[in-house]
Amino acid sequence: MKNKLRLISVLLVALFLLLPLQSAAAAGGAFDGQVIFGQFYTLKSGDTMEGNLLVFGGSATIEEGATVNGSVVLFGGTLTVDGNVTGDVAVTGGAVKLGSVAHISGNLTTVAASLDRADGSRVDGQIYNTTTVTGVANGDNNPPVVPPVVPVPSINWIERITSINIPDPFVSFWNAITQSVGLALLAMLVMLFLASHADKVAHAIMAQPLTTGGLGLLTIIVAPIAVVMTAVTIILIPVSIIIIFALIVAGVFGWIAIGYEIGQRFTKAIHQNWHPAFSAGLGVFALTLIAKALTGIPVLNCFGWLVPFVLILAALGAVIMTRFGMQMVVAPTNTTSIAPTNPTGQNPG
Repeated sequence: MKNKLRLISVLLVALFLLLPLQSAAAAGGAFDGQVIFGQFYTLKSGDTMEGNLLVFGGSATIEEGATVNGSVVLFGGTLTVDGNVTGDVAVTGGAVKLGSVAHISGNLTTVAASLDRADGSRVDGQIYNTTTVTGVANGDNNPPVVPPVVPVPSINWIERITSINIPDPFVSFWNAITQSVGLALLAMLVMLFLASHADKVAHAIMAQPLTTGGLGLLTIIVAPIAVVMTAVTIILIPVSIIIIFALIVAGVFGWIAIGYEIGQRFTKAIHQNWHPAFSAGLGVFALTLIAKALTGIPVLNCFGWLVPFVLILAALGAVIMTRFGMQMVVAPTNTTSIAPTNPTGQNPG
């Protein structure tokens, strides 16, 4: 199951990065800004970037006097901020360096990334940091999470590690956490580009749950027949592969849309206005963790699978109904037909 989720994540990232990027940038879609792959990017002093900055496997520098009117997201690199960022900043698997005149108007979130703050740097929002902070203290923001120091006994650790037997519940819990975090990060990435599409899919599920669920069930029944029929002919084998790939993408995208709806409802309940990416990440994490609990706990295993199964059917049906969020689906309205009346008051017959 873990390898399957990794494969789904890789395929989804490839699909959402390679296909919609050019059209979104050209047509002014859900993502507005610049995307950098494996390069060093510098926003010069005095320059202003309108939109978000997304960096994969590279480094970015915002010089003093430069402004990003949007959010900055960086995966696997170093982000140096000496200027202004009007939105949020999120860094995964790298490092963040804030200069003495750096100013971040939104939240600062780091996952497996170090944070180096100079004296005088400002973060108006909250700081969510999972590692250590060097330089100036965290100020009025949330302090970093410091793990407790556990005394290490003087024993033969090689023999201890090789002989340790981890109970299966702990392994299952760890797998559930890692899978939930992985899907949450994937949801955050997808929402940077397809937030409006996911919103339409979530709206379709809420507006017509029975219709989307029925359409998803019909798809599950018909899809294997279509795959077998196309795989009989060697020429059509690529078509069957495309069908399977499309179903996987549709199911995961619908799952992200449901998580986005959950995250949005949670943020409204606490009277907050988060970025769609953060709302989707939180919602998908909670939704996946609950689904794993329903299917993994022995007491609930006999019937707990029904809840995620029904949600997957509704998610798949909503994606198909909205054509991957390209069109809006509204709730059906009750209309009562009224017989036409004769203005003269006489029987027309």
